[in-house]
Amino acid sequence: MPSKKRNVSQRRIHNAAMAGVLVLLVAACGSTGTAAPESTAGTHKNLSLAYVPGATGNPFYDTLELGAKKEASALGMSFSYQGSPDFAPSTQIPVVNAVCDRHPSALLVAPTDPVALRPAIAQCMREGVAVVLVDTSLTNKAGIVSAITSDNVQGGEEAGQLIGKDLHGKGQVAILAISATATTQVERAQGLKQELAAHYPGITVQSTQYVQQAESSSVTTAAALLSGHPNLGAFFGIAGPSAQGAAQAIASAHRTGKVVDVGYDAEPAAVTLLKSGAISALVMQQPALEGSLGVQYAYDYLTGQKSKIKGSVELSNVLATTATAGSPSISKYFYAP
Repeated sequence: MPSKKRNVSQRRIHNAAMAGVLVLLVAACGSTGTAAPESTAGTHKNLSLAYVPGATGNPFYDTLELGAKKEASALGMSFSYQGSPDFAPSTQIPVVNAVCDRHPSALLVAPTDPVALRPAIAQCMREGVAVVLVDTSLTNKAGIVSAITSDNVQGGEEAGQLIGKDLHGKGQVAILAISATATTQVERAQGLKQELAAHYPGITVQSTQYVQQAESSSVTTAAALLSGHPNLGAFFGIAGPSAQGAAQAIASAHRTGKVVDVGYDAEPAAVTLLKSGAISALVMQQPALEGSLGVQYAYDYLTGQKSKIKGSVELSNVLATTATAGSPSISKYFYAP
């Protein structure tokens, strides 16, 4: 019969062995709990993002692409880019359909119309594609991961304030836009009108003209307005090339310095005209940041980090004038060449 001392010793060995088993079981459970994230992290490398801009060949959308592409690379997502040179739903809808037929993990898109693009985008979402809107938006945003844009009303107000001061509270302004329905265009015009009505009632919006994406269309339209309205004191070009076209028309009419020309977006050609004084001011957006945020939110959605996502984002605009164009605090917002 074993001694009492030996029994105690055996019990200690048995208890230690059982404790070891428990440790192994806990470790096994712990490894099971962390296996899913490790596996998910591996699949993150297979996430794909497609970007459809409002129009190709546009420095705003190209700069947005750079921000999106850089963020996608940092997150290990593959990136593709496809669009149409025309800012129109008739040409953008087939692109969205073609892109979604390839079933990317996520779609970054700038809708050219808030209603017409909804069916194509909704079909994309039904097929399991996460959709983030950038720049322009939709009337019905149900199911959208996030909608990221500039504070377009604020941008219009900034333009109205500068025009109001430069015209000393009296005169006429013409608006040049590329769409009657795109959310950015509507809101920028709204901001201008609100600012003038509130603080410069002596200034009226003489005309709102819808031009094509091509700068030549703005040149022709602005020239006709200057000819038909000799008292016209200002232009507000609420899409990239509009102010550039107005600047050419103003120069041809020998009215440089006499007509205020405020534009939207800081593409290289517009910045050159701004520095020379041919364009009075530019309302600058933050397209690279829009692209970066769009990709980040798409990634957060796809990887189950939805608490990090803001459903709606409006980034502030920055106003640049000829006098401030050389300042580093302003030039850092100029778009990529």
